[in-house]
Amino acid sequence: MQRLYQILIAVMAVSIVILFVLVLNRPSQSSTNVNRKSDTSIVLSGHKIAFVNVDSLLKNYKFYQDLESKLLDKQKRMENDLNRKMAAFEKDVQDFQKKVQMNSFLSEESARRQQQDLMMKEQELYKLREDLSMQLAKETQDLEKQLLDTVMNFLKEYNANETYDFIFNKAALLYGNNGLDITDTLIYLLNKRYEAIKSKK
Repeated sequence: MQRLYQILIAVMAVSIVILFVLVLNRPSQSSTNVNRKSDTSIVLSGHKIAFVNVDSLLKNYKFYQDLESKLLDKQKRMENDLNRKMAAFEKDVQDFQKKVQMNSFLSEESARRQQQDLMMKEQELYKLREDLSMQLAKETQDLEKQLLDTVMNFLKEYNANETYDFIFNKAALLYGNNGLDITDTLIYLLNKRYEAIKSKK
């Protein structure tokens, strides 16, 4: 989910870039004695701004918690299954080595065939591990996209009446008035909607 967090930061960072562009393209004031603070106030006047603590939002969003729990459970099952197969393979290897040491094979050809079988099993296990890793990565990516779409679509609905011109990620701000923080409101509304959807299933 770290990748999702980076994506959300990137999305919010774009908004900051847009704001800076607005600031830089603002026509210069007639008075050259306007200080930086007052100039910023002029530029931002009329713009309605809010910010969101993405870390807190994800941590407290029940949909995110359910997705993360589901993904971790699946990862654990996949790892346990792979570990069982690896343990069985290691036992087969140990049995083979014992037979070699005790000269228990009826022929050299028989030993060679079993050795080849073990090599094939080893290759299959390596492939299985790679396949499981790729499958988990894809499912993680799909869940991250689902979560990102959910949050972004909700933000559009939440701001449908254009209450805010900009909604920033708090992590990208050096300073922000806490009165502009809408994180708790979003968490409450997101969880309320998610619980309503879950109850209908």
